[in-house]
This record gives sequence, structure tokens and C-alpha cells, in this order.
Amino acid sequence: MDKPSRLAFSDYATFRLLRAEIIYYFGFMISVFTLVLIGTDGPVKDLALPAAVFGGIGLVLIGIFFVAAWIYRMGEQYQVKRMFAGEIWECWQFSAQEWEAEVESVCSLINPKDDGIPDYMGVVNSSIFGAVIAIIMAAIGFFVVKDPLIKKALWIAAGAVFLLSAGAGAVEPLVLKNKADRYRRKALQFREPRVWFSADGIYHEALGHASLKGLFKVTDQTKSRKAIQFKRRIKTDESDDVDVITSPVPAGCEERAGRLVLRYRRERLQS
Repeated sequence: MDKPSRLAFSDYATFRLLRAEIIYYFGFMISVFTLVLIGTDGPVKDLALPAAVFGGIGLVLIGIFFVAAWIYRMGEQYQVKRMFAGEIWECWQFSAQEWEAEVESVCSLINPKDDGIPDYMGVVNSSIFGAVIAIIMAAIGFFVVKDPLIKKALWIAAGAVFLLSAGAGAVEPLVLKNKADRYRRKALQFREPRVWFSADGIYHEALGHASLKGLFKVTDQTKSRKAIQFKRRIKTDESDDVDVITSPVPAGCEERAGRLVLRYRRERLQS
């Protein structure tokens, strides 16, 4: 069975930083230092060390993100190589028209741009929440705290909390739009992508690899949604999450999809 000409990677193994994360980080930095400048009587040079420390922490976090992505990418390369070295259970290909329709369907779920005002309720809700917290902090600083330095620090922190919460709500629609656009660009790298299925994984020519090592349920949804749904359990020290992978079924592959589901149940789930 033909292998992919070039390797695609899942979102977890893609070297990228969400624009929203960068906006949050630098927006928070600018807000904090602006408020500090307004509220302090000392020279600007006194802020050099705190600014350097704060910026250094951000760079370390970004570096950790890239290292984690690189490690995950190496692991994904190994899993894809192992997958194609073994038995491929099934492979099917989408037509350009049905794949474009599937991509637009997913994008409409990620970015509900037609909902109008409800899309921006996050701005209102987060601003109200931030305002309440900021008022409480400012009130404590005004009525309870006697030390002038602590009082000023509380007021600055109150302003920072409000700006951060309002900013987080304001960029939420932008984050959803960016996520949908990024998915569309990635998914449409191939006009007629192929999908391979094996005992322990799925490889999509445009979207990358998905491991099925934690698979505990597979459902044939070809009659209702023209899809196969895989459920896998991802266990960590902190949580036990269930990840749902929905694989659309191309036209004419419904019977093959049914046989594939039966094979997963027989050879994977009952063994």
C-alpha cells in the first residue's frame, strides 16, 4: 500500500505558538509595567531587574514549549514509521469536493462566526469578573491596609487584574477565528488526502498521526454522520481524560468502514 510522500504532524508535534498566547503574555507585561510606572515615584531604572526577570521567565516557558514539541515530534515520527512497517488494515481517499466540505464543517464548529453577539459575551463576562475582583482588591487596599507601599501595590494589582481579564475576553473570538483558519490551511494541504488505519494508530496525510494505544471504544456512525468515532483514554498523574477522534468516511467506503470497526472490536477491544 502506498506510503505518504512526505510526513505531516499532528498539532501536538507542530512547532508553533498560538498568537493568543503571545498576546496574553506581552499584553500582561505591558499592563503591569504601565501601571507600575504610573504608580511609582522611583526612577525607571529600578524596573530593569524585575523586567529582565519577568521576560526571562517568559522566554524559559517558550523554550520549554519548543523542547516539548520537538520531543513529541520525534516520538510521532517513530510511531508513524512503526505503523507503516506493520500491517495496514485499511486505506481510503477523499475526493476534493467532499474533503473541502468536511473541512468547512469542522471550521464552522471551531469558529461559530454566525452567532453574532453571543461570540462576544466572553468579553462582557470576563470584564465583569475582573472588575469585581479589582474592586475587592482596591477596597482592601483603601480601607484595610495601612502601609502605603502595600496599598499602592494592591491598587496596581487590581488594575492589572481588570485589564488582563478584559483582554482575555476580548481576544477570545480572535483565538477561535485563528484556530479555524490554521486548521483550514493545514487540512487543505492535500486536495484529496488519504487516511491509513492500523492496529494502534491512524495516519492522515494532511492532519498527521493519532495513536490508538488507549482505545477503549469504537463506533460505526456511517448511517448518521458518515464517520467512525474512536475513543481513547489518556492517563496522566493528574487526570484520566477521554479523547474522541472522529474519522469521516468517504462516499462508497461505508461497508469498508463497518468491517474496519468490527475488526477493531474483535482484534483490539476483545483481546
